[in-house]
Amino acid sequence: MEDREDFTYKVTLPGGPTFHFREITPKDFYLAQVLRQSERSQLELIERLLVDDRILDMATASQTRQVIKWAVETLLDKTILTLENWLEVAYHLCKQRWDSSIEWLETQPMSKINLMIDIVKKHADEQEKEMKKNARKKK
Repeated sequence: MEDREDFTYKVTLPGGPTFHFREITPKDFYLAQVLRQSERSQLELIERLLVDDRILDMATASQTRQVIKWAVETLLDKTILTLENWLEVAYHLCKQRWDSSIEWLETQPMSKINLMIDIVKKHADEQEKEMKKNARKKK
């Protein structure tokens, strides 16, 4: 696997073709919700993450299975939020002035969103410590 700076991944199997995936973004959560509610396969979502889905015509079934397993474990597990959770996160990030629109946030890769969340949490923790410190000084 090759981790690239453009939030994409290239996965090459020995003797097989190279699969190029983009990272999941919050815009993909809407399709994920539809798939969950209709009990459809995550395969549609994985295909959506492929930069060029013609690769599926070149790969064997075994190679495709291996790459799908990798994509589910790496790109989907623990990264897809429910719409309710995503909108709550987006609300807090917008409130912190990351951007004034949810549209911009929904185009960002999840690794970047998770970094933004960590920064907001760190800032909130620092503010809380400072408030506690000031409250002790007043006593």
